[in-house]
Amino acid sequence: MTASTAESVRAFIAIALEPGLVAELRKVQQELQARLPDDSVRWTKPEQLHLTLKFFGNVARENLENLTAALDRACAGIASFQLALENVGSFPHTKRPRVIWTGIGGELESLSKLQERIEQETGNFGDHKPERGFQPHLTIGRVKAFGMAARRVGEVVERAHVPRLGVWTVHQIELVQSELAPQGACYSTLSAVTFARDTDQR
Repeated sequence: MTASTAESVRAFIAIALEPGLVAELRKVQQELQARLPDDSVRWTKPEQLHLTLKFFGNVARENLENLTAALDRACAGIASFQLALENVGSFPHTKRPRVIWTGIGGELESLSKLQERIEQETGNFGDHKPERGFQPHLTIGRVKAFGMAARRVGEVVERAHVPRLGVWTVHQIELVQSELAPQGACYSTLSAVTFARDTDQR
């Protein structure tokens, strides 16, 4: 895993969450942790909770302006849409979980259209090549445990009942820099692209 350098930036595209939804996700994390052994999961910090649309890996700093222009093209004609947070689960499966996630509901066709356009316009940026197609989810924790302890985490997540946590309206996407540090990644927004059309104009 490579970090940002003087010549490049480790970056991704994300949709930010509203503060109220971050607070609801924090409650879910705490409820799950209460049923698990200590230190079995590294929970995503509140300031790191977001919906990732595309991870670029390293992008040359000299290409950031062109990348933002490509994102402008991707968002042209896109209208605001609503998403929801609902359910929890784990990847790759409950018997050997590595990631704990919250599902995404709402206007998924609009989300898929946006993500596809981002892929089309920005496919030549960065050095990361995705191993699988886009699966909308929000990572809330990474499993540190192994073996039977990890399986216990998967069982707790599988049995958890998480109702719809809330809905928010997506008006923009953000280009985010990820700087790796011993205490975890630190995120900072490099630019934001607001959708040109509003929901009322659809």
